Amino acid sequence: MLPESMTVEEAIFTRRTCRRFRKDPVPDDVVQKIIDAARYAPSSCNLQLWDFVRVEDEAAKARVAEETRYIQLAPVSIFVAYGNNYTRENYAWVQSAAAAIQNMMLMAHSLGVASCWVDTLGDVERLRRILELPSEREILALVLFGYPELVPKAPRRRDIDILLHYDRYKGRLNWPSSDDPDEWSLEQIRDFQMAKIRNGARYNKPVPSERDAVLAALRQFVRVDEARWLDVLPLTGLYTEEIAKAYPRARLTFAEMTDQVFEFVHDRAPRPLRHERYPEAFYGGDGGFDVMSLIFRLEGFPRGERRRMLSAMRERIQDDGQLFLAFVNRRSYHRPLRWLRGRVGHAGVEYALAPDPSLGPFKAVTPAEVRQDLRAAGWRVRASRHFFAVPPADEIEFRAGRKGGKVKMAGQTLTRVSQMLRPLDGALGPLARIHAWDVIPA
Repeated sequence: MLPESMTVEEAIFTRRTCRRFRKDPVPDDVVQKIIDAARYAPSSCNLQLWDFVRVEDEAAKARVAEETRYIQLAPVSIFVAYGNNYTRENYAWVQSAAAAIQNMMLMAHSLGVASCWVDTLGDVERLRRILELPSEREILALVLFGYPELVPKAPRRRDIDILLHYDRYKGRLNWPSSDDPDEWSLEQIRDFQMAKIRNGARYNKPVPSERDAVLAALRQFVRVDEARWLDVLPLTGLYTEEIAKAYPRARLTFAEMTDQVFEFVHDRAPRPLRHERYPEAFYGGDGGFDVMSLIFRLEGFPRGERRRMLSAMRERIQDDGQLFLAFVNRRSYHRPLRWLRGRVGHAGVEYALAPDPSLGPFKAVTPAEVRQDLRAAGWRVRASRHFFAVPPADEIEFRAGRKGGKVKMAGQTLTRVSQMLRPLDGALGPLARIHAWDVIPA
């Protein structure tokens, strides 16, 4: 028996994307009701060229999972395909498929079933062959359904007055497609980061070897008990959380740009922290800090802004204080790996190959230019460490595992090469991807 449905308004405003499903099966009559809702979506010229392929067989699921591992997350997995040989004007086939998917998700939610719209599909041509779809049927998405194990809280939404225009476009922000921060304004960076934080993901997906290396350098360089500590622009708060744990007696403040990020960092911190707004309160703020940290954030701002930032930090720190700085070296394998990632479909600012925490533009820097910026701002480097002249195995697996079987195979090959070159890692310091520096006032 089907559960009682909710109103359309309730379904629209309370639906959430779910990524954690219970294993409980969804009854067939409920799935039929979900597909029935898809049939009544608008389609271009009313041709209704949808096909929905529900993958149930475990062997078939295993083959599909070689391209998109998401299929294993939920008890019901449905691929949505649409005919691509008619009504292609203005991506009409994509619009038709999207309308059906939205109907399915709203109906599912009204019946107490959660859903997740997945567009990370890997090699869609191979998927089409696995599912035995004809060549004129194009796979647009995978939609997962199941009963939720965890219901996410409501994500923030952009205000209507930002989205709605009368007679002509009057928007104030249009994000660049480049991942070079010199092509972004500070306002654009702030708005993009707000949008990414709004989606509700925790952004706690660092490459373990990368995170562990940075934390090892932090513990080596910063040996304090009680101290006033300013963590500058932590964004996702990944390292803010770790600092709060490792230095429990430090009076920790972080500087960020938006209320959304303030809340995000506070939610993950293990203890109460103070915060201040960047740039308004950051520039000209109180001094007297003993320690500052700036981790993978120089790369996300225009060079003029980062020089200004470093100068303000110098003004606000004690003369015997220290700055812990970590950054990605442009002279490392970062650049060819970024190029390769772009060739397999992960291109643009959304996939800037930046370490967590970084959302938005990201351009790796050279040690030489960082030293120039530090000298100009009144700092000097006291000690340094570097890591990963060749990619660690977990980074290759992390990067390759997101885009299908072919990329995964290439990643396995690169892992073997990396392991062969590992003995040379110590001798290739200038080419190391991660640099961590202990910096003090000049």
